[in-house]
Amino acid sequence: MSIPIAPETPDPNIDKPALPPVPPAPPEQEPDPQPIGDPPCEQVPRKV
Repeated sequence: MSIPIAPETPDPNIDKPALPPVPPAPPEQEPDPQPIGDPPCEQVPRKV
């Protein structure tokens, strides 16, 4: 709601969507290193 969406903005955003998805990917890599540790292993059995 804080982001004003104008009728002309959606058009330029359609081409830019390809770029935004790229930055979010790096954040996901951070959790990967954690699984390598022991703490992540404990979370797996708990979910089961």
